[in-house]
Amino acid sequence: MEEERNMERGMTADQLLGALWRRKALVGAIAAVVFVVGAAIVMTRPSMYEASVVVRVEPQRPGEEMVQRTVSEIIEQRLLTVRQELLARPVLQKAIEEMNLYPDIVSEKGMEAAVSQMRKDLTVRVEGETAFELTYANRDPQVAAQVANRLPTIFSDETLKIRQAQAARATDLFNEEMVQMGKAVSAWEQKISQFKVDHLGELPEQMEMNMRGLERVSHQLQTKSEELRVAEARRSDLARARNAVDSEAGRLEAAESGLTRSLVNARTNWTEDHPEVKRLQTELDGMTARRKDAEGRLWAERAERTRVSSLIGGIQQEIVGLQKQAEAYQGRLNNTPRWAHELAVMNRDYEISRTKYQSVVSRKVEAEIAQELEAKSAKSLFNVISPAGVPATPARPDRMAGMLIVFLLALGLGVLTGAVLEMRDDSLRDGMEVRQRLTLPVLAVVPEMQGKTERRILMPASGARNSVSNPTSLN
Repeated sequence: MEEERNMERGMTADQLLGALWRRKALVGAIAAVVFVVGAAIVMTRPSMYEASVVVRVEPQRPGEEMVQRTVSEIIEQRLLTVRQELLARPVLQKAIEEMNLYPDIVSEKGMEAAVSQMRKDLTVRVEGETAFELTYANRDPQVAAQVANRLPTIFSDETLKIRQAQAARATDLFNEEMVQMGKAVSAWEQKISQFKVDHLGELPEQMEMNMRGLERVSHQLQTKSEELRVAEARRSDLARARNAVDSEAGRLEAAESGLTRSLVNARTNWTEDHPEVKRLQTELDGMTARRKDAEGRLWAERAERTRVSSLIGGIQQEIVGLQKQAEAYQGRLNNTPRWAHELAVMNRDYEISRTKYQSVVSRKVEAEIAQELEAKSAKSLFNVISPAGVPATPARPDRMAGMLIVFLLALGLGVLTGAVLEMRDDSLRDGMEVRQRLTLPVLAVVPEMQGKTERRILMPASGARNSVSNPTSLN
């Protein structure tokens, strides 16, 4: 409890100065030891040299105006993530391997530890909208400058590899898409061609031809119908004429038979020179001639009837053929709207596929041009506007600031040690402390004797005992 009270009591500046003066040897020793150790740490820390390079990202607007790029990310936007990309393992590992950095760390702990250490030694800061500053720290100023100047080139190479790989992937995708779309277009072309073959004569483009054919067949039907009417009329006339001719020929044949019998009878009664015989012979000859003429006309009429009948049969067959042609043309015209709808649907899908194919072909050409532009613009993406020079003085540690901090720390530890010891010391050194710490009144204080150590006895107030059983020793 006494110790807690000692720790809780306060100290004035004068008391603190007095306590430090009384323990000046201890305070000085502690401060000196701390200062020496801190100074040794500060002075033995290796010097780190920093080299900085400023890189400007060149815009790619002219290339975008000439052709649409397949790498959608604008190069200026990479500044938003430039620190992460510069500190990425591929860039740092390539720099470590190329410039043989951190050989001890690589041999002992591996490449990952070396990459982690290089991340600690690198500082990337974006400057404005189109530039960034890269700072590298190393114990060797030459190495610091070399690495700072080399890192932007490595970063540029890696960035260009990524962009060219993206452009190449886009070109490959367009190639694959073009092949697939080409197959689709060919399939539609074959389907449409087969459809036209299957429905030849009933296609929309043949509708006008079918209408003209139907008109032509209709006109021929009318002509043949008229010819049939005329032929049938002729056959009717021949039929009526045949009855008349048959009657005349029969009459003439009967008359000829009668004259022949009369002539035979006359010849039995008279001679050939008899007038009656001559008359009968002359009538018989005339009758025979008339009969033969009638029979000739009869045969001609029969031949004409046969011809007319054949003509009517031919005309009727032609009419049947023409009617079939008309029905075929009419059937084609009736089917044309249905096939026109199906063909229009196929042509629509074909046009969509062909348009997509042409678009993919165009994009593929643009992708190839964009890939070539990415390769040609490789040297113009990043421009080092302020290369790193060899640093003449180390950037850290700041030895003057370090020594000042060590001095203040040593002084603070010395003062703190003296104050703590003073607060833990319960000795009474003057009358003021006695009055503050004791509840009894102080009657007298024996002053310190020169060069001697005395024992002082504090007399309590009246009513108390004559002496204190446990006097406190005063220095």
